[in-house]
Order: sequence, then structure tokens, then C-alpha cells
Amino acid sequence: YLTLWNYDRNNDNNGSKMGNHGNTTWKFNKNTQSWLLRHMYDSDKVSKATFGILVDYIIQGGEGTCRRVEEDAKVRARRYKEWEKRHKESNNNVEQEGLTTGDSTQGDDNRDANGNKKAVEEMMDDDSDWNQLSDHDKRKVYKRARKVLDALKAKRDVITKTENEG
Repeated sequence: YLTLWNYDRNNDNNGSKMGNHGNTTWKFNKNTQSWLLRHMYDSDKVSKATFGILVDYIIQGGEGTCRRVEEDAKVRARRYKEWEKRHKESNNNVEQEGLTTGDSTQGDDNRDANGNKKAVEEMMDDDSDWNQLSDHDKRKVYKRARKVLDALKAKRDVITKTENEG
């Protein structure tokens, strides 16, 4: 799907028949797009090379899709940063206390002024897939989220520059 999209895009979308890809050109498929967007952070399902093309595909897409993908990427990046912060604090506490007692007030740090769980913490609790990821895979998700955010920001910067010049 993305290979065909990329081929067509790189060949001026001229509608000509493609030799290496059969006798057809790329055609939008909502189910395929949904699957790709749903699994884009899973490196076992979407390879690194495919992810690079997917990012290009996303930034060429409509505003609604870009906005939803950007919000999802922001949440994933924040979730990782919050996890990383807590993970480091936890490791520092263990080193300082020498594994003494389990009496900790760390849970209070994850609550807002009203005693409610913070939004990122709630997402982490709700997302069992996140909790099952290794530390390395959590970092991979973060790196992919950052790539998406950086690409969308670059797209906005180009649009802004073009509007200012025109």
C-alpha cells in the first residue's frame, strides 16, 4: 500500500501503469490506512523503512488525520517522558534508600491538586500494551512519536513560510 503510494508520488502521480508493481496505481483504502495508523508505533508490525514512508504519507494527508495523529503522538511522547521521569526517580530512590522499606509517597506525585490521577498517568493505567512493553520498546515508541511530531512541525513551518512570502 505505502510502497505504491510512494511510487506514485515520486513519479508525479501521472497515472501510468507501473512495471514493478503490476498493472495498477495506488488507490486509497480506509481499512489499510486505519490499520497503519493504529499500529504505526509497533516496530514488529510496521518496519522502520515502512514507518519512514508512513510519516511522509501522514504529512501529505488531510488536516483531520494530521491533527489526530499529532494528538496521539503528543500523548505517547508525554507518556514516555513521564514514565522515564518516574523510572529515574524510582531508581534514584532505590539507590539512596538501599532497598529499605516500601513506605513511599511517590503515588502522591501522580495526583493533581484535587487528588485525581494526572491525564498521562490515567492513559498509562488504561493502556495495558504500554505496560507490557520493555524499556527498550517504550523508547522506540517515543522515538517514533517524536519523528511524527517533528515532521508535522516541519510541514507547518513550510506552510507558514509560504504564507508569509505570498
